[in-house]
Amino acid sequence: MKFLFYLLRHKFWVFWFCAHHGMIWRGLKHDCDKLRPSLFFTYARNFALAEKLRDKTGHYSPAAVPDECRIALLNHFHRARHHWQHWILPCDTKIEPLDMGENDVREMLCDWAGAGRTQRGKNWRRADVRDFFIKNRDKMVLSPRTIELIEKNLDSMGF
Repeated sequence: MKFLFYLLRHKFWVFWFCAHHGMIWRGLKHDCDKLRPSLFFTYARNFALAEKLRDKTGHYSPAAVPDECRIALLNHFHRARHHWQHWILPCDTKIEPLDMGENDVREMLCDWAGAGRTQRGKNWRRADVRDFFIKNRDKMVLSPRTIELIEKNLDSMGF
């Protein structure tokens, strides 16, 4: 039940940020796949553990959760273009980051804002989105063009 309330709060805040940036449809459909039984029950079973693993920025390593949760995350990333993980291509022994589209980047920033607002409540600030990116960018596999789009949209969206 706790996961459901968290998910609904998160979806509300992502919708709120998306709507304020002209992306109403993206805000409405954001993370709807997490309501599928194949993801929902897995996330619900592992929600408390994931909450314990989060650092001060809200980040946690998917490697630290059980395999069923890692598989659910991978399925979500493959369905959701607003995650940078959707845009990485395994090539032999390395990973090649593909360029994200601008609307995907903008939804990703709204997702980060929505997650921060959901987790921190009234203590959340718009600058937390930029802080999250700065503190976690080395953990992300991003193309140079995607980094440019993130930095440009952090400014234009007021984060």
